[in-house]
Amino acid sequence: MNRVVLVDDEQFVRKGIRALVNWEKIKYQVVGEASNGEDALEMILKQKPDVVLTDIRMPIYDGLKLINFVKQKSTHVPKFVIVSGYNDFKYAQRAVRMGVTDFILKPIDKKELENTFLSLTEVIEQERMKEQLNKRFLNTSLFQRIVMEREEPKPKEITLLVGDSQTNICYVIVDIRDYLNWELIEQDLIKAITSFIGDEQIFIHPIERGEFGVVFREQHLPNHFNGLSPFLLRFKKHIEKEINKKIFLFAGELNKGFEGLRASYQSARIASDRRYSQLHDDPLVFQKRFEEEEGQLKYQYIDQILEKIEENNIDMIHQLVDEWVRDVVTISASMESVKMFIFHLEKELKGAIRRVTDEGDEETRLGSLTAVCEEKKTLAELKDAMKIYVISAGKLLCQLNKEKHSGDIYKVKNYIDKHYKENLTLKKIANEFYMNPVYLGQLFKKNHGTYFKDYLLNVRMEKAKQLLRQTDLRIYEVADQIGFSSPDYFVVQFEKKEGMTPSNYRQRILNI
Repeated sequence: MNRVVLVDDEQFVRKGIRALVNWEKIKYQVVGEASNGEDALEMILKQKPDVVLTDIRMPIYDGLKLINFVKQKSTHVPKFVIVSGYNDFKYAQRAVRMGVTDFILKPIDKKELENTFLSLTEVIEQERMKEQLNKRFLNTSLFQRIVMEREEPKPKEITLLVGDSQTNICYVIVDIRDYLNWELIEQDLIKAITSFIGDEQIFIHPIERGEFGVVFREQHLPNHFNGLSPFLLRFKKHIEKEINKKIFLFAGELNKGFEGLRASYQSARIASDRRYSQLHDDPLVFQKRFEEEEGQLKYQYIDQILEKIEENNIDMIHQLVDEWVRDVVTISASMESVKMFIFHLEKELKGAIRRVTDEGDEETRLGSLTAVCEEKKTLAELKDAMKIYVISAGKLLCQLNKEKHSGDIYKVKNYIDKHYKENLTLKKIANEFYMNPVYLGQLFKKNHGTYFKDYLLNVRMEKAKQLLRQTDLRIYEVADQIGFSSPDYFVVQFEKKEGMTPSNYRQRILNI
C-alpha cells in the first residue's frame, strides 16, 4: 500500500479529496493532512510518504518552497502532484523545473485524480525495485565484509546493522526450497518479510542459492525467548503464503550488539547445517547440542540394506531405512555426513548392479539419489525418496539376476544330481555359482516347484532305494553313500518319506 499526504490550506478541500477517491481500491493510504507548508514539511519528514498531493498557494510558505525544503532535508523524496488553478501558470512552470510529477487543475475531477495516482504506482514500484536492488547489493557487501570476513566496522555500519549496542539481535536464514527459481520471487519475498515485520528498513541480504539473511532487532521480536518459536512459525507461514513456495527457517541464538550479531549469524549457519535433526521443515532455532561433536552414522546399514535387497525383503528394507533416519535425528547429523552416506549407498547399489550385468549403463536407469539429496528436502522427504530408490534398485537387481541366472538354475539342479553324496548346503552351492543363498533358494523354488532341501532329500532317497535294491550294502553304508553322516537320521528320513524303514523296504523287494 503506497502512502500519501494531502496538503491544502482549506479543510473542506482536503476532506473532499479524501472522500472523492476510494483510496484503498487504488492501493493508497492517506497517512496525514496539513494546512500549510510548515506543518506539511514536518509531517513528510515523519511519515515518509510515497506521494504528496499539494496546493501551490498556502500560508507560511507555498507548495514550491515545500518541495524545495523536502529535497534539502529528507533522504526519501516523495512524488509531488500539484493542485493548481488556471492563474497559477507561472508557478506551474517553476514546479516543472523542480521535478514535480504531475498537475491537476481545479476543480478536481475524480477520474483524472484516480488515473494520476494509478500511473504513479508503476513508477513508484520500479523505483522501489531499483532502490531495493541497490540496497541489497550494499547490504550483501557490508555483511560479507564486517560479519563473515570479520573486518573492523565503522560506527555508522554498526548502527545500520544492529542500531543500539545493547539491543538484542537474532539472525534468521530464510532458505527457499525451490531455489532454482528463487530470482523470480525475490521481490515478493522481501515484500513479504517487510510487511510481516512492519519495517521497510529491516536489514535483508542475499546469501546464496535462494538463501536470505534477515537481522531481527529487539523491536521486531517477541518479548520472551519462549515466544520465539511460535513467532517464527507465524513468520514462516506468512512468507510461504505470500510467495507460494515452501521455505526452511533457521534462527541463531539471541545476542546483544554487533558481536552478538556475528555470534547469531554463526549459530544460524550451524542450525541450517543440522536441519536433519528434525523430520519436517518447522522453524529450527539453534541449540547448544548442535555445537557438540557430531556422532558417526553407521555405514553397516549399507551392507545390511544390500543384503536385504538380495533377499528381496522389502519389509526389512523399510525397517533399516527407518532406523537410519532415527540415528540421523539422534546425533543431529550434518548435511555433509548425510550426503556422504547417501553417496556411498548409491555407489554400492550401482556397483552391485554392474556386477550382475555386462551392460555398462544399466545403473543409469536408477537415476541419482545424491542429486535428490541436493534438492533441499526435509529428512522425511529424503527418507521416502531413499526407500523408493533402494526398492527400485532391488527390483532392477532382481530382474538382472533372473536374466543372468535363468540358465544357471538348471546347472544348479545338475550339480545337486552329481554331488548329492557331498555335504551340500544352499550356501555352498550359492558360493559355487556366485549367487546370494536366499535368492538362489527363491529362484530354485520358482523354477523347479520345490525347495532345495526337499529336492536334495528326494535325490538321496531315490539313490538309497536303488542301492537297497541292487546291492547288499549295510544300512550305515547306504547312508554314507548318499551323503548322510548319521545312519539314524537317514533311517528317520527314509521312514518319513517311504512309510517304512530301509530294512523293511529291502525285505519287501526281496519277497516279490
